[in-house]
Amino acid sequence: MIEHIVDKEIFQEVLRTGVTSRSEHFTLYKMNAPENIDEAQKPVYLQVGVVVPKRLAKKAVTRNAIRRQVYEIAKKVGELFPKQLHVVRLNKSFDRKTYLSPSSLKLKLDVASELQSLYKDGATL
Repeated sequence: MIEHIVDKEIFQEVLRTGVTSRSEHFTLYKMNAPENIDEAQKPVYLQVGVVVPKRLAKKAVTRNAIRRQVYEIAKKVGELFPKQLHVVRLNKSFDRKTYLSPSSLKLKLDVASELQSLYKDGATL
């Protein structure tokens, strides 16, 4: 099970922790739950946030498809990272000549495999 990070301050705090792992298009930032917060606010499950800039993914359908895939992959690997906060950021756009449709199976498979390798690299650190 995962939860979404919605608080801007938490997003910024996780991004300040530094890069945990990188792939060709994505960067993963990872942080353990802060010790100085109230017990009621500490995460019980993995909390995930996604940053997909409009300048890198022009169409809303592409941004939403990438976000959904990040959450789906995070849900699958969530047991490996209990009580942690993750932010996945898109850093490089996918070539629109190679991926003609934002909902193409090729794009979905490539994004999923890249995210899985990103989390695999992040788990070893």
